[in-house]
Amino acid sequence: MVAVQGIGGLGHLGIQYARRMGFETVAINRGNDKEPLARKLGAHYYIDASATDVVAELQKRGGARVILATAPNAQAISALVDGLSPDGKLVVPAAPAEPLTVSVFSLIMRRSSVAGVYSGTARDSQDTMEFSALSGVHPMIEKYPLDRVAEAYEQMHSGKVRFRVVLTFGG
Repeated sequence: MVAVQGIGGLGHLGIQYARRMGFETVAINRGNDKEPLARKLGAHYYIDASATDVVAELQKRGGARVILATAPNAQAISALVDGLSPDGKLVVPAAPAEPLTVSVFSLIMRRSSVAGVYSGTARDSQDTMEFSALSGVHPMIEKYPLDRVAEAYEQMHSGKVRFRVVLTFGG
């Protein structure tokens, strides 16, 4: 099972990738407003982190082999370690301002690990694009013409953009 925490710019893609790769997929987000979207993207299950014990829900299903933590909230990410299955991995591409506080005992007892990742190499990007084209993974985007780049940047940094900003050239 693969769990994706945060259904935003990275998370909406993570859900699609996990499902298209054949994994049982769980979406985790605060509130129920994104549940229909998560299911449309391919999530088998949805966990509302504001109303449910995420770790208990993951462990009810045997724990997650991989948890992709895309929402940059150190407290929420740190708590996910206990939702891993034995030999599971918490993958963190998000960069919260605060440090993670992870129980080493939990890591040892599950033989699990935490890994930080960045955007990857040119080859990683090529592989991702090829897999996306073959499997029908599509990003959700908001388009802005190049002459509105400052507005696009502000929208992105204020958190008002739901997924990805794309700048367009010409008319």
